[in-house]
Amino acid sequence: MARRKFARLKALMYEREFTQEDAARALGRGMAYISRRMNGHEPFNFEDARVLGGLLEIPRAQWVDYFSEETK
Repeated sequence: MARRKFARLKALMYEREFTQEDAARALGRGMAYISRRMNGHEPFNFEDARVLGGLLEIPRAQWVDYFSEETK
């Protein structure tokens, strides 16, 4: 069964009522930019993780769990 891309990040955003539009605005980017990352077409970069991680209160040690598709 295919794993839903960035499920943990999406769940946290939903829980915090933080939309993809909010994320795009926080990054100073358009909706296409955040959509491509949330759907796994492009990777999140360090700056994306820093900004979104800060807004969503994700500890830096956990960024890889939220902003990468690596499996453990």
